[in-house]
Amino acid sequence: MKLRAIAAAFLGLTMLTGTALADAPSLGHGPQVYSKGQFMRLLAAEAKVNPLIYSGVFKDVDAENPYSDIAEGLVVAGIVDMEMAKDGEIGLDEPITNEEAVALMVRALRYKKSDMSVGEDLKFEDKADISPWAVSYVEVAAANGLVDNSGRFEPKAKVMGANAMIERMDKVYRSLPLLPGSGLMRIEFPVLDIPEGVERPAMLSEDYQLVFDDEFDGDTLNTKNWGYNYSWGHSHNHSGWCVPENVIVKDGVLTMRGEDKRHPDSVGKQYTFNNQKNDIMYTSGAVNTAGTFRFNYGYFEARMKMPKGKGLWPAWWMLKDGWPPEIDMLEILCSRPSQLRVNCHYGASWNSERSHEQVINLDFDSTDDFHTYGFEWTPKYMKYYVDGVQVGHALTDKAALDQCTNMYMLLNLAIDGWDGKPDSTTVWPADFKCDFVRVWQKNEY
Repeated sequence: MKLRAIAAAFLGLTMLTGTALADAPSLGHGPQVYSKGQFMRLLAAEAKVNPLIYSGVFKDVDAENPYSDIAEGLVVAGIVDMEMAKDGEIGLDEPITNEEAVALMVRALRYKKSDMSVGEDLKFEDKADISPWAVSYVEVAAANGLVDNSGRFEPKAKVMGANAMIERMDKVYRSLPLLPGSGLMRIEFPVLDIPEGVERPAMLSEDYQLVFDDEFDGDTLNTKNWGYNYSWGHSHNHSGWCVPENVIVKDGVLTMRGEDKRHPDSVGKQYTFNNQKNDIMYTSGAVNTAGTFRFNYGYFEARMKMPKGKGLWPAWWMLKDGWPPEIDMLEILCSRPSQLRVNCHYGASWNSERSHEQVINLDFDSTDDFHTYGFEWTPKYMKYYVDGVQVGHALTDKAALDQCTNMYMLLNLAIDGWDGKPDSTTVWPADFKCDFVRVWQKNEY
């Protein structure tokens, strides 16, 4: 019996033998074995994910690998499940398998905001051969028409006919509804009751409604609002290795704690800042709403207190899948605690990025006490606020505004990087504290 791999389930192609079935359409894509890097390049082009400067996320990949920037872009976009990287090694030059390809395609469709239904029970004769980490992806692929749920799946077989698979993914994408929040809707989430003691910010009209509110009550992070770490993993462009243990909720305050110690999981890991690689030497915390809330417009406010000392770089910001764009609602270099930095990065790619940075002088030391920082975002402008008063100038660049859609929030404490290395002024543990985060939206702008 001819083994039936996933390309047969797609457009009538056989992966293992590379032989087209009699009724298969002629696609002009000759049979060949595809490496993970080659498949990722096809996938990135289809999903419109930009390549990024490689940060060293995989042990076995250096910046000279021709697919390193593609892999970085897919990791940052959340398309690569790090379970594919056994012991931190991804094997970009190794053949990609059926189960790996399906996992990437399912995550790419979610990245493109397809409303993927839950999976269905698998009927493959060889379903027991699917790796545990990949089972849920294959179930979702079967439920949404990416694969035929019968016969043999051959999870460890090498992918051939990858172009046909990507074309099939595109057809499935066009057949699926998009998730709520994928278009430019106004009020995107259920309206919340305004808690007792909470007031609508004075600059907002009555038609602004509360749609996101975390007062950080209780003693654990509300995972209906937030995910731990960055959406792509534990590290970014600084020397802190972010872990859930360093995200603390206590007494109505969220604390992202920086510690002057190296986390055991970060040994051998590096980060890249200004094109320089450095070892990750500290432990820190971060949270994000990538998997829970994404926004188009609104008024965002957070009451926060910064940690003390050089080498600390707390941030409250927003990303889209891939980069740019990026909205920086707050960045503080704690060696200069009376300066607020805000920015909007946009452009076609990393190399053609443009920025609207503002450095705003504050009349207080942000490490001494809590203050409320605000960001107003409409189709026509972005404005910044401190304690209810507008600061800096409004951003009205149409190109930047048009690119910033479906953004998710992040809060993190970076260590080293932009603010340099910690020194004798740095207070450990370094606590970046947040009293609340709220988002208000309205229907008409």
